[in-house]
Amino acid sequence: ARDEREHLNLVFIGHVDAGKSTFCGQILYQTNQVDARTIEKYQAEAKEKNRDSWFLAFIMDTNEEERAKGKTVEVGRAHFDSEKKRYTILDAPGHKNYVPNMIAGACQADVGVLVISARKGEFETGFERGGQTREHALLAKTLGVRLLVVVINKMDDPTVKWSKERFEECKDK
Repeated sequence: ARDEREHLNLVFIGHVDAGKSTFCGQILYQTNQVDARTIEKYQAEAKEKNRDSWFLAFIMDTNEEERAKGKTVEVGRAHFDSEKKRYTILDAPGHKNYVPNMIAGACQADVGVLVISARKGEFETGFERGGQTREHALLAKTLGVRLLVVVINKMDDPTVKWSKERFEECKDK
């Protein structure tokens, strides 16, 4: 039987190190797309690489180059469902060297999720010359992404500490 639920492609875009792959991994983990044993394996692998917090990114970043560098190169693809909809996650690379790959992901998307890091320094770098935050948002719009959701990530970072002022600063930019 054909699944009649609406299907949406979500592309996760934004500056390098904003946390896109980790965010996607978290969605898959929270929607029970990844079992506990796999998570334990990724936790051990991340710890081995002295990158403990990257284990969720490993769900999306599957090749060794991506895991070693902590940089997405190819557009990661994964699926999850809700009661009413089916979703495909497209985890686009944030590094400027991989903009063609980001475009390949964005041109398939119905919804763009622009992930912005609130961490001091990272947020600012994303908007500076050569930063990918604004460029990715403009490219997504140009490529026909009709809805853009903005996520302010890393609010728990020690440089941010859930600061409402920092949130407002990121939001207003």
